[in-house]
Amino acid sequence: MTMIKNFHPSICNPIFLRIFATLFLVDGTMKRILLILIILAAATGATAQNRYIARGAEPGELYISGGWYGTYDKVYGAPYYDTLRTAIFRLTENGKKLTIQYDDDALVGNPDEMSSGIILADATPGVVYCKNYYGKNDSYSYTSLWVSFDYGKYWTFREENIGQLFYYVADFEGLIYRGGGGEVSKSIDNGNTWQKIKDQGYSLNGECGLDSCELFGITGSSIPWNLYHTYNWFDSYDTIPIDTQFVGGSVGYDTPDVYRGGLPGEVYISSWFPDWTYKASFSADTGHTFRQVFVSEPDPLVANNYGINFMSDRESGVFYIVRGYTVYEGEGFNLKGHHIKICVDYYRDYGDTFVDTYCHELTKDYGNEVGIAETEEEEGIVVYPNPTSGVLRVTSYELRVTGIEIFDLMGKNVLSQKAESGRQKELDISHLPSGMYFVRVMTEQGIINRKIVKY
Repeated sequence: MTMIKNFHPSICNPIFLRIFATLFLVDGTMKRILLILIILAAATGATAQNRYIARGAEPGELYISGGWYGTYDKVYGAPYYDTLRTAIFRLTENGKKLTIQYDDDALVGNPDEMSSGIILADATPGVVYCKNYYGKNDSYSYTSLWVSFDYGKYWTFREENIGQLFYYVADFEGLIYRGGGGEVSKSIDNGNTWQKIKDQGYSLNGECGLDSCELFGITGSSIPWNLYHTYNWFDSYDTIPIDTQFVGGSVGYDTPDVYRGGLPGEVYISSWFPDWTYKASFSADTGHTFRQVFVSEPDPLVANNYGINFMSDRESGVFYIVRGYTVYEGEGFNLKGHHIKICVDYYRDYGDTFVDTYCHELTKDYGNEVGIAETEEEEGIVVYPNPTSGVLRVTSYELRVTGIEIFDLMGKNVLSQKAESGRQKELDISHLPSGMYFVRVMTEQGIINRKIVKY
């Protein structure tokens, strides 16, 4: 028998899973599990600055960060803390296809390691960011930022800062803003270098629009809620009250959220309402007028309120309702484990056309069935380590390699070498700037292309 219960991806943040495992091992009952899940969900409401879902750079592409599966102790029924897994999922074809790009230990316990956290993506194909909040022994809170250049498979550490910082990913390739600590900075090279652009004592919970840097945000803690809109980081801005028909308020600390559309002036908002419905509304005139485009069925259970997320697409008029479910295998004290099921409702024409629902059952062997991204060994060529700080090795198990070329993102050839040994070649790329590169491996049977990250 299986039991299915809605989940909210934010409860799978590794920090909260560490708390979850500690408390659960003290009291091994399912009631204790569910109580902790509810508490954690309430403490980590989804907002624009704390999303575990992001639109990709390509139309029809989404990223989700969250829990995957765990197996349970046969005696206590508690999840083995070292079997809880989180992952970064990439959805393409408007949710029809899902691949697990990055799989990691939920309780890694090391802030210096990349762990599945809050997801962002700019307009660069293949680029996705991950930020994490955590504490250290000195009791300060920290924020780290990582970046991937290959759709979330390999990650490069960018920075760590004291305090809870905010990142705003603009709709431009390589452009990302950072707020917090009394200033706003920007980077045009995917967070590798930063330049302060102004002093500002606060950061808004919002996201960038289509201009550089247009920013939308929702402010308020009760009625009336307001939509903020600025093109210049609040040197000037509009404050637009939102009618209570479109913003209900906070439910379990899950506050209203704002999303940009696919055309200038388009903006969406989502909100829970006192009647336990979840609604999404759309505006074509920068928030001055709205109309509802999605209304869920009422759900009076607080825990279930965290099993639904909205996300707009880069294509105008397209949006998604993403639902998550925890599937328990077994029942009572005979639970064997759990895994996650993700369903995506795909809408077009600003909600007028419902296309389909795509569901993905992420069992423990999902990677074997559909594929965590295919390994390079399957083609007989391995390029490693990836990412690398300087030394790159190309090994062939079956094919004879005749030459290797490396290109940057602009298509410029930055390195060419012959492979005299035919089976293995070591290249020194320490002189190349940090970033993503394309490796062209020429063999007697043809050309094989790889992507690498130099940090």
